[in-house]
Amino acid sequence: METKGTDEIWPTEEIDSIKDSLYKYLADFIPERWEYSKHAIMGPAGKLLSIISASKFGENVDSYVGYIANIHREQSKKHLSTGGIESLRISALKLIQLKQKSSERAFLKILNSVDYGVYYLKVKGIGERSEAKKTGGEKE
Repeated sequence: METKGTDEIWPTEEIDSIKDSLYKYLADFIPERWEYSKHAIMGPAGKLLSIISASKFGENVDSYVGYIANIHREQSKKHLSTGGIESLRISALKLIQLKQKSSERAFLKILNSVDYGVYYLKVKGIGERSEAKKTGGEKE
């Protein structure tokens, strides 16, 4: 049974930091096949959120990073850069820290916030690149 209080402070800064790190990681992810579902847009970043939620590897950050790097290698045309690995490591570490400090219910809300925040940033970036191509194409 849950023992932590419900008057927890919402960790806005940590959530924003995690969203930024996962968005930076996704710059390295170019799927084999382009699709526009949420699952496809989020790529392995969505998988990271679900396995941390399930505590698949406990508190072992390296195991989470390795697991996601393996999925990335299988699904992406672009290799995972050193910066991408570091962004994954930061995201996993901060998520684990938040999970330790939060109640189960609060942590699930935090994961939803991160999930849809990263999705929004990614869709926004796709839209901006699409607009840039259109305006760039009109100039020629």
